Amino acid sequence: MQFQVRWFDAASTLVREETHEAKTREELVTRLQAQGAVVLSVQRVSTAVQWPWQQIATPSLDVAWWCRELRTLLAAGMTVVEALETLHAQPLGASREKVHAALVSHLRSGRALSVAMQEVGCFPGVLVASVKASERTSALVEALDDYLKHHEMLDKLRKQLVSAAIYPALVITLGGAIVIFLLLFVIPRFSRMYADLHGPVSLATRTLVYASRVLAEHSAVVAICAALMAAMVVAAWRTGMLTRTAVMLVEWVPAMRQRADEFRLAKLYQSLALMFKGGYPLDEALSHCVALGLGPRMTAGIGRAQEALARGQRVSTALGGAGLTDSVSQRLLAVGERTGNFDRVLQTIAERHGANFTTFIERATRLVEPVLLLTVALAVGGIVVMMYMPIFDIASSVR
Repeated sequence: MQFQVRWFDAASTLVREETHEAKTREELVTRLQAQGAVVLSVQRVSTAVQWPWQQIATPSLDVAWWCRELRTLLAAGMTVVEALETLHAQPLGASREKVHAALVSHLRSGRALSVAMQEVGCFPGVLVASVKASERTSALVEALDDYLKHHEMLDKLRKQLVSAAIYPALVITLGGAIVIFLLLFVIPRFSRMYADLHGPVSLATRTLVYASRVLAEHSAVVAICAALMAAMVVAAWRTGMLTRTAVMLVEWVPAMRQRADEFRLAKLYQSLALMFKGGYPLDEALSHCVALGLGPRMTAGIGRAQEALARGQRVSTALGGAGLTDSVSQRLLAVGERTGNFDRVLQTIAERHGANFTTFIERATRLVEPVLLLTVALAVGGIVVMMYMPIFDIASSVR
């Protein structure tokens, strides 16, 4: 069988993706770990042809829900195996049952929970690292609580971003629907009246009437093209292409790139605070943060920070030289080095970047909403004015 492996190369401080042949997933992971690779994820490569909507139909798990349920059962006095067996016994759907069955199977074979979670492949690396750290101190409940706080902060930032995007999308969709309705149904009826008009008709009105006539005569082609475009947009969104394109556009605009970095840094420092509190040294915590999906530029910065820490540089100097801090964050890190309260400093930096990103979203929303409303109003109003301009000309000629 073929497997797509994502692993961290400590020698080059890069995350690599390769395809390997192996009889089982466990055999492949064991082989790579023996070679010194840090395996981040292993996915079986299907040889069957799949359409985009089939590729995204992979069962998933609500990790936050899973953490809350497991934490409740553990706090009630159950062991990990008993808690997972209890979750597996509940009728929660095929996807969750499959995950719980795999976890129980791995635990019964003598593996640790963190190893089982990594083998299943649907848990984020930060959670796996936090659980692994808790296995040293038998503080799994506290690790789950810390991850839920981590997830709550990042989920709040994502929801604010999605909420800010809903209103512009709604305005653009509604404005486009109105424009299409005018072009396909209203203007063709006005054009019949303009055909008998011997007076002058403005160029803008003639252009509008011609475009409307063309759209009306080829309405079937227009409908098919619109359906194909909608299907392509949905497929691009489901396969992640739309997100990657949006990220590329953001990277091209310096002002937007700077604001996007606020979200990425909030995610980075929140993850570092979580793992540092769990007992990980900072260089090892950084190696786990490589898998957070922060983009090539910031991932390369994490690699440079690891190299600087390996050379014995201070944390504030290493992260600052890698471009992962600003002046305030660098001073906060220096305070953490002096006081030893490093987990609290990392949490403070994460909250600061999160607050900056939230402020940007709120200000951008206040600016974009009226601009979009004005643009749609001008587009619809301009079409209506061009429709009625010949009527005004008729009225003036009658006088």
